[in-house]
Amino acid sequence: MTAFVAVVRVTLLQLLGRKKLLGFGLLSLIPAALLFFAARARVGPGLDTDLGAMVVSPFFSIVLPVTALILGGAALGDERRDKTLSFLVLRPMGRLTIVVAKTVAAIGASLLFAVIGTLGLALVYAVGGGGLNVIPSVLAGATVLVVAYASIFTLLGNVTTRPTVVGLLYIVFVENAFVQELPRLAPISPWRMGLAATLDLMPDDYPARALLGGIGELVPSWTNAMLATVGIVVVSIAIGTVLLRRRDAV
Repeated sequence: MTAFVAVVRVTLLQLLGRKKLLGFGLLSLIPAALLFFAARARVGPGLDTDLGAMVVSPFFSIVLPVTALILGGAALGDERRDKTLSFLVLRPMGRLTIVVAKTVAAIGASLLFAVIGTLGLALVYAVGGGGLNVIPSVLAGATVLVVAYASIFTLLGNVTTRPTVVGLLYIVFVENAFVQELPRLAPISPWRMGLAATLDLMPDDYPARALLGGIGELVPSWTNAMLATVGIVVVSIAIGTVLLRRRDAV
């Protein structure tokens, strides 16, 4: 087993303990439960609009960012908090390897709950009369935002001792309040990038109005979202590597 694989494996075990699996698993299914009750309470057509509303909020704008925040912030943050980072950096592996492995583990753990939440929404949507062809587009958008958030918050966990507080302030006040009032700032919101990717990939028969309002002034484009996400990952890993080389690991 290579050092990289070992770090990824150990980090995944740390991030996906029994309590976290249960807690984040239930959290990821909240949008599906809300969609179920909304569909039961609705009279007449409107399932597509209900699904769009649940994808935008709470799934993309709250559930997935918070999940990635806590898991990403813990990937390196817990090592520093528990004073075990110094032991990790003394192992025969480069700082870049450590940062990449931690980021990959945070992405993998967060993506697991994105898949669970997407499948829950798709199942309720299908039972209500919709089609399963929405799964790839919602999952693609969820992947975009999870990768971006997990990368950013893994870096944040190495920068501050309170990544959860800082991350929540960003999610609540910057993304869900400030950007809401200034739609031109939508490109700084990873969940809106994911939503733009989803909208671009949605089946032709899905009404765009159910999702369009959430992306601000972004253009629905899977390609743009993917390129922006790759840029975020590269920059986050680069900064994290420099910090790990220059800062005291204790």
